[in-house]
Amino acid sequence: MVHDRLAVNRSKHSNAASCALFAAASAGLAGAVYWFAAGTAAGRDVDAYLLRHGSHGVVERIGEALVFLVPPTAALGALALFGTAWRADRRGDAIRVVAIVGGAAVCARVAKFLLEERDPLGTETLRRLDPGFFPSGHASSVMALCLAALLVAPWPRHRLLIAAGIYASVLGFAIAAGRSHHLSDVLGAFLLAAAVAALGLVGRTPRGEAVAADNRLAVARIVIAAIIAGILLLSWRIAREPHYVAGLAATAGAASALAFLILLGYERLLRRTG
Repeated sequence: MVHDRLAVNRSKHSNAASCALFAAASAGLAGAVYWFAAGTAAGRDVDAYLLRHGSHGVVERIGEALVFLVPPTAALGALALFGTAWRADRRGDAIRVVAIVGGAAVCARVAKFLLEERDPLGTETLRRLDPGFFPSGHASSVMALCLAALLVAPWPRHRLLIAAGIYASVLGFAIAAGRSHHLSDVLGAFLLAAAVAALGLVGRTPRGEAVAADNRLAVARIVIAAIIAGILLLSWRIAREPHYVAGLAATAGAASALAFLILLGYERLLRRTG
């Protein structure tokens, strides 16, 4: 009994360290995105270029329409996930769903307020859009919902990875294509949500059984890697086309690649925490 208790405590400490490392890396990358996008002339030029050429005609109108769906889908999705975990007698994970989705939204709002008010780099007014757009609250809610789904949804994780990646990619692209945010605002929000979701796993007690390696999960990872490679290759090839086509490809490619990479990393973290 004592030996088992010590083993569980060691496992919890190891899991907490992994979660903290994942959160620190995600937050650090979000800070790097902000520094490049707001603090350097090259970053501001990239954001301005993609804001001008990252959308076109009907794509912009569809993007604007999809953005309006983010708050209700995030709220309803979080409620459904909470109920799923609660009915499965996973009360701790149910509370974590609320903490992840709600925490990501709050952190995004606080970060936007502080960056607008404090302007640590002194460059907020130099960005194409008004100050106070980094990070995107809509994008943080999208990614937080996807990560919470990986935590508690009862469906096979290999399917969840692909479905969540597509959902985050489409809505992340829509937020940028609708010209309501710079692409960097979306990327930073994805990373911020990943940091919050990782911290939400701290203190989680392993369920006593390791998540077995699944051939379907390995196949899903290969498929996702192929999707990322294909998106990046397509973006590179299309970059020679007219400006708006290149802008669309770069926006979609960056949002999709980061979304899938975050989900893959979080899935590995979940496997470690049981």
